Amino acid sequence: MASIEFTFRTGKIVIDTEKCAGCRTMPCIAACKTYGAGLFQGNDGKFSLVNNAEETGRRCIEDLACEIYCQRDGNKGLRIHLEMFELEDYRKKVGLG
Repeated sequence: MASIEFTFRTGKIVIDTEKCAGCRTMPCIAACKTYGAGLFQGNDGKFSLVNNAEETGRRCIEDLACEIYCQRDGNKGLRIHLEMFELEDYRKKVGLG
């Protein structure tokens, strides 16, 4: 799988560019422009970041709209992975550890 990844304050976004290549609408781009910081672009049907991965991670406002719109209206190529801070401590506290 060819992918683009970048980390932001509380997680990571992974974009499967092979799935994006077949996406006609690229709703993640419109969602990020509308609700976020306009971090993505599509040229000739190819998805890319406007800036490098490090700058994109700093500029991401964590609105999660890109994943919602990609999963609903696109080719399901974009996934957000969020850190579950202190999850292990909580699981132990409630007897699930």
